[in-house]
Amino acid sequence: MRVLVIGDIHGRYEALKEVLTKSKFDYKKDKLIVIGDVVDGGEDTYEVVEELLKIQNLVFIEGNHDLWFRSHLNSGWAEEIWLQQGGANTLRSYGASVKEGKRYDNESWVSTVDMNVPVTHQDFFNHAKDYHIEDNMLFVHGGFDIQKGVENTDKHTLIWDRELIKIAQSGIQIPLYDKVFVGHTTTETYGGLQPIRFSNLLMIDTGAGWAGKLCIMDILTEKYWLSKKLKPCR
Repeated sequence: MRVLVIGDIHGRYEALKEVLTKSKFDYKKDKLIVIGDVVDGGEDTYEVVEELLKIQNLVFIEGNHDLWFRSHLNSGWAEEIWLQQGGANTLRSYGASVKEGKRYDNESWVSTVDMNVPVTHQDFFNHAKDYHIEDNMLFVHGGFDIQKGVENTDKHTLIWDRELIKIAQSGIQIPLYDKVFVGHTTTETYGGLQPIRFSNLLMIDTGAGWAGKLCIMDILTEKYWLSKKLKPCR
């Protein structure tokens, strides 16, 4: 069984299918670790989740965008920052009608009358993990506090942190783990559309949330496959 990790998918169904095909991923035998941010960006979150649910050995780690969507499912939360950072497209993929405001200080119009999120999808989001450890390798969406350890790091840091990358970039090994895989911070920030390795940390969000690519990687060999460059999300 191979174990692969995939970067932030952000509702990009065609890119997901492309990298699964390129990597010759076996839905029954291989394991896929989803590093977070399945939602928000592309218009096909429903199809993305449906495809992921076909995978027998799946690990789903919650990202900040997934948390925003889960908060909406559980409480109706729909702040402007979420709607205008891809949340509107996620709602549309489940049948809602949304007219976005032009700026964050303009209120969007949302109707969820025709919205339908299957129970299987609700369970998918409600049972996401905060982080995952596999063969002494850590997988986390944002990062963690190396002084406290991942198990004692607060949720906000786990999904929003970017400091861990800076630590690894300075040449410091992230303690306790052979490798640390993170999403959240696109490699576009560092001028590339391919995975980046700093010390023992690997960045695998290659920009599918906007106009980059989607990446899937074998966690042992670090061989990776990329989707074609994507058009900007509307």
